[in-house]
Amino acid sequence: MVNKKIQIKQINPYWNIKISFIFLFLFIFVITSVLAVIGVTGNLDEIVTKFISQIRSQTLDTAFIIITTTSDTINLIIVGFILTIIKRTRRFGMILLITLVSVTILVTYIKPLFAIEHPSVDFKPLAILPDKFTLERDSFMPFAQDYSYPSNHIASAAAFSFIVGGLSYKNSSRFAIAFLIFFPVLIGFTKLYLFQHNFIDLVGGYFFGLVIVTVIVKALKANEEQRINIVDSNQRD
Repeated sequence: MVNKKIQIKQINPYWNIKISFIFLFLFIFVITSVLAVIGVTGNLDEIVTKFISQIRSQTLDTAFIIITTTSDTINLIIVGFILTIIKRTRRFGMILLITLVSVTILVTYIKPLFAIEHPSVDFKPLAILPDKFTLERDSFMPFAQDYSYPSNHIASAAAFSFIVGGLSYKNSSRFAIAFLIFFPVLIGFTKLYLFQHNFIDLVGGYFFGLVIVTVIVKALKANEEQRINIVDSNQRD
């Protein structure tokens, strides 16, 4: 007779997200949204715009355009598909794809609710770009393209960095935390440089992305792995 036992084993403490952290991310997003609607960062946005206008160059334009393109939604989706092909990361590739689609849809529909417009300065590249090259819009639907809060690109970058951080946590917890913070920050700076977003858009997008990815990771129980062990007992000839 064969007895089958199902053992549920935690595979990575990184994925064991506490509910309190999810509520903290949500609380920060709500506070940031209130500040965005009130417009308290208007002076800061003017200072940032003036500073960037002074430091711009062909080299920086080229560098930041290349960097910001890595966070394009289509590129992150391609990474998600690659992760699903690899057996060891298949589950997290699916979680990443689900998260990216969820973030994009949700941001598209909540942007008109806040109705915060993009920076008034248009980016005109100093560098020579390939023909027909354009920067990816933050929203794909026309009714949301005039609004910038929260940033879809930063929300997606936050979700992506969270998944990558989890996959690398066992090998290097320091790298995982650093990537979770610095990748979205780097992409955020490129968005400021390219006049695609204001500072408050980036903060709101970051914490909105963390809310969505942590909820999905928690709901799909990414911190658990089922293993079936087959044990032979009372075997008869």
